[in-house]
Amino acid sequence: MNILKKTGRILFCLLPVLLALGIQFIVSIAGVFVKLFLEIISNPDTLAQMTDPGYMMNVLMDSQFLAGISAVYAVIAALALGFWYWKRFVPKKQPRREISSLINPRIAAALLLLMLGMQYISTYVVAFLAAVNPDWYHTYEELMKSIGFGNVTPLLALYSILIAPISEELIFRGVTLKYAKNAMPFFAANIFQAFLFGAFHGNVIQGAYAFVVGLFCGYVCYKGGSIYLSVLFHMLFNIWGTFTPESLSYSGNSIVIHLAIFASAVCAAALGIFLYRKGIEKRRPMPEAYRNISD
Repeated sequence: MNILKKTGRILFCLLPVLLALGIQFIVSIAGVFVKLFLEIISNPDTLAQMTDPGYMMNVLMDSQFLAGISAVYAVIAALALGFWYWKRFVPKKQPRREISSLINPRIAAALLLLMLGMQYISTYVVAFLAAVNPDWYHTYEELMKSIGFGNVTPLLALYSILIAPISEELIFRGVTLKYAKNAMPFFAANIFQAFLFGAFHGNVIQGAYAFVVGLFCGYVCYKGGSIYLSVLFHMLFNIWGTFTPESLSYSGNSIVIHLAIFASAVCAAALGIFLYRKGIEKRRPMPEAYRNISD
């Protein structure tokens, strides 16, 4: 009976992700119909071309359309999962929480160091997987181009650095991780939510580095006792990935330089974790109600 109960708890942890996928599917289907309807309204002659797969592909793979669909989905998912998180995990009588009980300069510096380390570590994860199977990288590259990351628009930037981090943190480090911690130890629960986070991205390259980043987002959220900290870390990570020029990444063939960069990234991440733990110890105690929901 205990095994069945535990299995049920684990399966229940899948519900937030399934809800997000359902929202994504409904928004995508609705978006396609709206897009085609607007195409027909603007030019009735396009109705005859609807049976042409090439035409349909060009219409539906428009980068602005894809970015808009992603943004609408993420907003709805954030509202739905935010409501779930608020109803289930936020204390009904919320005491005032000082900013100093959430973050301090040491924590902020730690998150920056951790973000920098993880950026370069994830770059080498991508490079390794691309070497193992170039088709994986080709699929990932085409996806990024179709969304518009070759030429970042204001809508895509808004989605990448604000909407997506809030939505994804509520899904995975918010509701999913909270329930997973009730079914298994934190170590296993963190791996579980990070695996779902990686799988949610739908391709090997993104899935692999999302899994690694998801592990650290889970750690930041759990150790810091607040989803706000993992949202901040996620935002910093996406800001760097969206706007940082490629010139900051070494593209030469020197193995020594690559090893030095990777070692430096690991050291930066390790130092970030060390400073983060120290910053947590030094910040003002959070109200008891918030300590309870972070356990």
